Amino acid sequence: MSALIPQNIPLTADLPFGLDVTSDVMLKHVQEVLTAFAVSVKDKALSLEDILVSFFTNKGVKDLMVAVSTLAVFSHEIHTQFKEHLHLLTATKQLKYFYNLPLGRLFCCLEDFWEGTAEAEWLLNLKTRVCTTAALAGTKPHQFFKEKKINDYKDFAEHVEKLDPHAIYPTNIYRQCDGYTVSNEDCSTIESVMSTTLTTTIKTRKKVLDLADETLSSIYRPLGRVVAIIDDKVEGLFGEDLTKYFAHHNIKYQKVVARGNEVDKSLEKVCEMLHELKKNGVSRNEPVLIIGGGVIADIAGFACGLYHRSTPYVMLCTSIVSGIDAGPSPRTCCDGFGYKNLYGAYHAPVLTITDRYFFTSLHEGWLRHGLAEIIKMAITKDYKLFGLRQKAGPKLIRTKFGTVNMTDSPEDEEFDKLCDLVIGGALDSYVKSEYSSLWETHQCRPHAYGHTWSPGYELASGMLHGHAVATGMGFGAYLSFVEGWISEDEMKQVLTLISDMELSLWHDIMDEVDVVWSSQCKMVEKRGGHLCAPLPKGGLGKCGYLNDMPYDRLKQRLSEYKAICQSYPRQGYGLDVHCRDVGLEDPSVTAMHHMQNDLAAQAAEETKPTSYNEWIQQVQSTRNSDWKMNVAFSKAEDTKTPPAFEHNHLFHNGVEEYAMSMTSVPSQNVQTVAQATMENKMFAPCMVGTLEAQMLRMQVAVSRATRCLDVGTFTGMSAIAMAEGVPANGKVVTLEFDEKIADVAQKCFNESSVGDKIELIKGCAVESMQNLLSQGQKFDIIFLDADKDNYSKYYDLALSGLLSDDGFILADNSLCALLYDADDNRRQALHDFNQKVKNDSRVEQVMLSVREGITMIRPVPVRAAGTR
Repeated sequence: MSALIPQNIPLTADLPFGLDVTSDVMLKHVQEVLTAFAVSVKDKALSLEDILVSFFTNKGVKDLMVAVSTLAVFSHEIHTQFKEHLHLLTATKQLKYFYNLPLGRLFCCLEDFWEGTAEAEWLLNLKTRVCTTAALAGTKPHQFFKEKKINDYKDFAEHVEKLDPHAIYPTNIYRQCDGYTVSNEDCSTIESVMSTTLTTTIKTRKKVLDLADETLSSIYRPLGRVVAIIDDKVEGLFGEDLTKYFAHHNIKYQKVVARGNEVDKSLEKVCEMLHELKKNGVSRNEPVLIIGGGVIADIAGFACGLYHRSTPYVMLCTSIVSGIDAGPSPRTCCDGFGYKNLYGAYHAPVLTITDRYFFTSLHEGWLRHGLAEIIKMAITKDYKLFGLRQKAGPKLIRTKFGTVNMTDSPEDEEFDKLCDLVIGGALDSYVKSEYSSLWETHQCRPHAYGHTWSPGYELASGMLHGHAVATGMGFGAYLSFVEGWISEDEMKQVLTLISDMELSLWHDIMDEVDVVWSSQCKMVEKRGGHLCAPLPKGGLGKCGYLNDMPYDRLKQRLSEYKAICQSYPRQGYGLDVHCRDVGLEDPSVTAMHHMQNDLAAQAAEETKPTSYNEWIQQVQSTRNSDWKMNVAFSKAEDTKTPPAFEHNHLFHNGVEEYAMSMTSVPSQNVQTVAQATMENKMFAPCMVGTLEAQMLRMQVAVSRATRCLDVGTFTGMSAIAMAEGVPANGKVVTLEFDEKIADVAQKCFNESSVGDKIELIKGCAVESMQNLLSQGQKFDIIFLDADKDNYSKYYDLALSGLLSDDGFILADNSLCALLYDADDNRRQALHDFNQKVKNDSRVEQVMLSVREGITMIRPVPVRAAGTR
C-alpha cells in the first residue's frame, strides 16, 4: 500500500486516514467531515459564497482535500481496495484534482459520499445552489481562493507543484505520465523509459436523457456548455430530446451533426471534425460529447485524439457495436485506400455510457450485426456469456434488447434483466481484453477474434461489419477444430449460435482466395509481422493464437469450411447482410476501386503495360475518381504548358455527394453497367459516373437529338445514358478499341431496355470515324471520351462532316489538363486540345466543371449579311 500516498510530500494538514485506506474507511471519514461541516453552518444566515469560504477553511475539509489529492488514484492497489464501491472510486479519481475541479463538479463528486447521512438533504441543496449559480459552478477552487484571499492551501500547492504537478496543473484530469532518464557522463548516450496511465469509466444506464438524470449534466453543467458530435440519424431521432435535456440543465448545447455511415469513415471526415472542434474553441480539459454508433465512435474519437494531440471525450453509445465494442475502445480510426482502419490513434473515452433504450430506433439488421461483437467475447473470453447469449436467443433482436414488444409478465421482467447481463458481461470481457494491451504492444488479443481475414473483404463486399466478423468467427471455429483446439461439438455450438442469430457464416466473396490472402498479408503487417489469429482453444471461453497459414492451406480450409456451411440454414448466408440491405450507403464501390488499385500496383511491378487500358490500370490507379475542388481554368492567354495545379480533384469535400443526392436516381440500365464494371474488375474511374450520365441523358433529350456518336465506349454507361435520351427511332453509335472491354459493354447493352438503339463498333476510333464519314453519316451529338492523345483528331473529323449543322460536341475530361500528373503526356495533349478549340474561329465553346471537366462545342451559326 506504500504506493497510495507519497510520504515525501510535507503537508501542513494532518492526513485523516493512513496508508491502508479502503473505500469503507474513506466513506466513513468523508461522511463525518461533511456532516460536521453542515451542522456548523446550516443554521447561520450566510450567503452562498460565505458558506463556500467556510467550507474550504474548515480544518476537516482542508485535511480531507489535501489527503485525497495525494492519493495515487491511478494505482492498481486503490482500484482493488475500492472495488466494492466503484461509484466512490470514480468520485475519488476526480477529487484528487480538487484544486482545479470546477466547484459544480466538485460537489457532484462529494454527493456520492454524503448520500444516506443525516445532513444529506441540506448538502444536496448546497450542491444544487452551486451548480445552478453560473458565476460559481465553473469557478475552480484556486480561483475562488485568490478571490476570497484564502491562503490555507498555499503551502500545499507549492509543495505538490514540484512533487506531483498533475494535482496542481493538470492538462486534463484523465491521464498521468511518468518517465525516467539516465545518461553517461558526457551525455553522448541517453536511455529513458516513459509511461502514460489513463483512467476511464464505463456505465450502462437507462434513459440518460430523462430530465432528472444527471449522468451528463453533472459533467457539463459546471463547464457551462457541451460541444457534441452527433450522428445525423441520431439527430433525426433524438435531437429534440437532447436539446430539451441540455436546456433543462442550463447547458449551452453546441452540436456538430456528422454522417455516420461506413462510407463516411474517411480521413476527410476526420478533418472536417477537426475543423469544427477548432471553430468551437474546444479546450484540452473540456470533454467533447460524442453521440452515435460505431463509425461516429471511430472517426470522432480519432479527431479528438488528434485535436491538441489529445482531447478528452465522453462516448454516448446509441448502437450495439458502439455500446459494447467501438464505444469504450481506445482504438479510434478511419479507413484508407480500401482497407479497414488504416489510420488511427489510441485514444479511449474518459466515460462510456451504454443506454439500450437508444436501441428502440435501430433496424433489426443493425441490431443483428452488432450481436457479433458480443458473440466474439463469449467464444474467446467468457463462457458464462456464451450461455447467456444462447439463453437470450433471437428474442434479443425481436425485442431490440428488451426495449419493444415487452409485457409486464415475470418472463419478460426476467428477460429484461438478462439483457442487462448480456451487455454488462460483454463490456466487462471486452475491456479486460482491450485495456491490457491499450496500445497493442502485443497481439494476444482475444477481442480480435473474427477480425483477422474479414477486414480485407468487408468493404469490398459491402457487408455490415458484424456479418463480416461473423464469417471470420465461423471460419476461425473451423480452423480451431482442425487444429484440435476445440471439439467438433464445440465448433458446431459456435456455428449454430451464429446461424441462429441470422448472422453470416459464409459470403461468396470468400471464394476469392486471393482477396482473403491479401487481407491476411496486410494483417500480418499490421500485427508487427505476426498472424496471431485469435481462436477458441482449450474449450469455449478460452483463447489461443494461430500464427501460420500458408496460401495453399488457406485455400483448402476455405473450401472445406464452405462445404460445412452448406448444411446450415440459408446455406450459411445471413439476413440483411449488406449495408444497402438496412438502408445504408454501399461502401463496396469505393472499396472495390481501391482493391483494383492494389491489384494493378502489384501487376505493375511484374509486367509492363501492353495496351492503353492496362496502362491506365497500372500507372494511373492511384488517382482518385472523386474530383472535388472547384478551380477555374484561366483562358486569358495561350501557354505552352498547362498551369501548375497541386490538387487531383476539383471540388471541396461534399460537393459532388450533394449534387448526386439532388440528382435523379440513375436508371437500372446505368446501375447494371456500374455493377458489371466492378464484377469484371474494370477500372471504375473510366466510367462517366452517374452524375455525368444523367447530364448526358438530359442534354440529348433537351436538344432533341436523334443520332449520337460515342467515341470511347468503355463498359457502356455513356452510350446507354444517351440511348435513354434519344427517341424510340433514335440511334447511338459507340466506338471501342479494346475487345475485352467491348464484350462487357455489349453484354450490358443486350441486358438493357435500350440495347436496340445502340450499335457498337470495335476497332480504332479514328478509322471508324473516317468510315462513318465516308458513308455520309451525321450525328447531332458527338461525345469524346477515348484516348486523350487523339482528341484533336476526333475533333477535326467531327467538324469535317460527321457533326450535323445544329449539332454539338461534348469533350469529356477536359479539365484533366490540370488534374493529371505533371509527367503524364495526356496532360499536355489535353492542354493543346483545349487551346486549339479556344482559338478555332469556327466554333464557340464553354468548359463546364462537371466531374473532371466537360467542354461543350458547337459550330458558330452562319448569319445572314446585315444581321446581328
